[in-house]
Amino acid sequence: MFQKKTLSHAISALTVSAITATSAHAQLEEVVVTATKRTESAQDIPITIQALGEDTLEDLGIGNFKDYIKNLAGVTSGGRGPGRNEIFIRGVSTGKGGLKIAGAVGLEPTVALYLDEAPISMGGRNIDPYMTDMNRVEVLPGPQGTLYGASSQAGTVRLITNKPEFNEFSGGIDLMGSNTSSADNSSAIEAYANIPLVDDKLAARVAVYRAKEGGYINNVSGSRLLPYSNPGLGGREPAERAISTNEDLVEDNFNDATYEGYRASLRWAPNDDWDVQLQHTSQTIETEGVWDYDPTLGDLNSESYQPDFADDEFDLTTWTVSGRMANLDLIYTGSYLDRLVEGISDYSGYANNGPYIPYYICNTSYTSCGETAFFLDQYYNTERTTHEFRVNTDADRRLRAMIGVFADDTENVEQGDWNYPSSVEAGFVPNAPIPGATSSNPNTRPPGVVFFNDFTRSKKELSFFGELYYDISDDVTATFGVRRYDIEIGLKGSSNFANRDYGTGDLDWGRNVDEVLEGSSPADLSDTIMKLNVQWNIDDSTMIYGTWSEGYRPGGFNRNGGSSANPEGPFVPDFYESDEVTNLEFGWKMTMMDDTLRFNGAIYRIEWEAMQIGVLDFDISNLTFIDNVSDAEITGMEIDSVWQANENLTLFANVSFNDSELTRVPANIVGLRQPGSSLALAPELQYVLRARYDWEIGNGNRMFAQLVHQYTDDQISAIVTGADFQMDSYRTWDASLGYDLENMTITVFGENLTDELADLFISNEDDIIKTTPNRPRTFGVRLSYRF
Repeated sequence: MFQKKTLSHAISALTVSAITATSAHAQLEEVVVTATKRTESAQDIPITIQALGEDTLEDLGIGNFKDYIKNLAGVTSGGRGPGRNEIFIRGVSTGKGGLKIAGAVGLEPTVALYLDEAPISMGGRNIDPYMTDMNRVEVLPGPQGTLYGASSQAGTVRLITNKPEFNEFSGGIDLMGSNTSSADNSSAIEAYANIPLVDDKLAARVAVYRAKEGGYINNVSGSRLLPYSNPGLGGREPAERAISTNEDLVEDNFNDATYEGYRASLRWAPNDDWDVQLQHTSQTIETEGVWDYDPTLGDLNSESYQPDFADDEFDLTTWTVSGRMANLDLIYTGSYLDRLVEGISDYSGYANNGPYIPYYICNTSYTSCGETAFFLDQYYNTERTTHEFRVNTDADRRLRAMIGVFADDTENVEQGDWNYPSSVEAGFVPNAPIPGATSSNPNTRPPGVVFFNDFTRSKKELSFFGELYYDISDDVTATFGVRRYDIEIGLKGSSNFANRDYGTGDLDWGRNVDEVLEGSSPADLSDTIMKLNVQWNIDDSTMIYGTWSEGYRPGGFNRNGGSSANPEGPFVPDFYESDEVTNLEFGWKMTMMDDTLRFNGAIYRIEWEAMQIGVLDFDISNLTFIDNVSDAEITGMEIDSVWQANENLTLFANVSFNDSELTRVPANIVGLRQPGSSLALAPELQYVLRARYDWEIGNGNRMFAQLVHQYTDDQISAIVTGADFQMDSYRTWDASLGYDLENMTITVFGENLTDELADLFISNEDDIIKTTPNRPRTFGVRLSYRF
C-alpha cells in the first residue's frame, strides 16, 4: 500500500487555458479539448485528462519532450537523449528497451503519441517534435484502446498544433538564450505567422524554428583493453592486448543537439458546413556526443572511443476533411510519416562482457588481442500511412453514437552494423548478406563489420471502432465502447556473422529470418476490446464517473525465434503474443468556490497480463528476444486542480500516487525480479506544484512571477535482473519573472535552481552502467513579440 508522504499545496495542473477575471471575482476559464475525438469542455468529459495549454507552454518555457514530460505527474520516461526516449503512464512499464536494437527487437510502446490526429509513436525512440506554435499537450491516462487502438494500453499523449484562422493576420517571434552551469550556452529562435488569403474561405499558417541545446557531458581521457574477465577468454590470459585511447576525442560539453524545422498549414472552407486542412511538418535533430555519464568517472563524465553522432529527420504530411451532412458530423483524416535516423555510437564497453569479443579480435590461439574501440553504424527508417473515418450522430439526442474505421500501413527498416576494426587484423573477411534473405542494403559491408542486422518489420491494420452514448436520465449517461482490430504483422531479414579467411571468402554465416519464419510470417492478429463508462452529473459543478476499459499492444516475431544455446532448450519463441491491460477507475470533477477552484481526481486499479518483456539471457541466446512471461497489478490515485486564490495569485498542483507490483513470475524464469517487486520507471509519488502571481504596474503593462516545484520518488530502471538499477528520488525548482508590454513579453528564468543531479534513467545497454541526468542549473532570458 501507499506510504504516507507529506505534501504541501496539493492543488493541480489541469491548466489548458488562461485565467480570466471579472469585476466580482476571478474565475477559471473553460478548458476545451478533443481527447474523445469530439470538441468538448474537459470538465464535461468522464475521463482523466492532464493538459498543458498554450499559455502554460509559454509560461513554462516548454521546448521539447523533456520539458513537457517533467511537468506531468504520473508520466515518466526512459531515454538516452533527444529522439531516443519512451513514455510511460501510471507505471505500466517493464523498462525502456535498448536503443541499439529497438528496431530489430520490435517491441511496441505502451503509450501512444500523436501529433494532432496522426499517430507517431515508435518503440524505443519516440519522435521529438519541437514545441513551436503548439496549442496544447493532452495526456489521457489509462487504456484508450477503443478510440486510439494499438499501444494505447497505458494512455495516450497528444500534441496539438495551432491551426490557420480566417480573416486575421497575426504572428509572433520568440528568442531565447541561456547559460548552464559549467556547460555550453543554449539558444533558440522561433517564428510563426497566420495569413488570411480569402475572407471566410482560405488561410495559411507557417511556423519555423532553430534551437541549439549546449552540451554538459564531458568526454574524458581514458584507455581500455580486453579484460581477462571477459567470459569468452575462458580463463586464458593473452600475452598481448592492444590498448585503445581516446585522446583525439576528448572534449568538454560534447553533447550538443540542434533542432531545426518548419510547419506549414492550409485551411479551406468551401462552404459553411465543410472544412479542409492540409499540413506538413519537417524537422531535423542533429546530435553529437552522449546524454548519459559513467558515475565511476565522476559527475557528468563519460568515455567514448569512437565518435557519437546522429541525424534524426522526419517529414509528416496530414490532411483532414470535416463537415456536416443532415444531422451527422463526418471527419476523414489521414497521414503519411517518413522518419530516417542515421548515426554512429561508441560500443567499446561491450568488450567487458561480450562472450564472442575475443573470437573476433584475438588470434586463433588467444595469445594476442586487438583494440576494443568498437562502434555501431545504425540506419533506422519508418514509413507509415494512416487513414481514419468517423461519423458522429446528433449530440443533442438522448441516444447518440460515434463509429469509425482506421487503417494503418507501417514499415520499419533497421540496419545495424557492429564494427570491430581490429577484427581485420585477426583475419576476418568482409561480411555480406545471406543469399536469399530480404536485404534493404544488399551490399557487402566494409571491413571490420563482424555482425550486422538487416530487418524489415511490417504492420497492416484495419480496425472498426465506436462508442454508444445513452442518457439514462438528465443527469446520468452510460457509454459503451468497442474496437475490433485485425492486424497483419511480418518480419523479414537476417542477422549476419563474419568468418575468418579460410580461403573461401564469406561463408554466409548467420540467421536467415525469411527461411526460419517461412509459413509463419506474416501472421494475423485479431481481437475485440471494450469499454464501459457511467457518468453522473450530481449538479452543474460536480460530476462523478466510473470506467472499466481494456487496452492492448500487438505481438510480433522474434528475429532469433527457435534458437537456443543448449540443443535441449529452452528455445526462443518464434512469436510473442499481445499483452493486455484491464483498468477499473472511479473519478470525479468538481468546480467550487464561485468557479475559482477546480478539483479533479481519479482512483484506479490496473491488471496487466502476459507482459511482453525483452530478455537478454546468454544461456538461451546471445540476442535479445521478447516473451510473454509475467503479470502485474497497479493501484493508484491522481489529483489535478487549480485555484484562483484572487485576481493576482493562481496555484496549481498535479499529484500522482502509484503502487505497482509484479504478481506472477514463472518459476523457470530466472532473469526477472521476484513477485512483489515494483514495476520499472514507476515512482510511488510524483507531483508538480506551481504558483503564479500577476500584477499591474501601470499604463496597462503587467508583471508576473512564477515558481515551479517538481518531485519524483525513487524507482527502478527495469524489472530484468542485471538491468534493474535503483534510481534515487529527486526534486527540482524552476522560477521565472516576466514583464508584459502591449505586444512584447520579456522573461528571465532559472531552471534547476538547486543544481540537483537527478537520475532520469540508468542503463547498461553499452555494458557500462550509465546514468542519464537532467540539465544542470540554467539561467536565461526569453523575448516574445506578438503582432
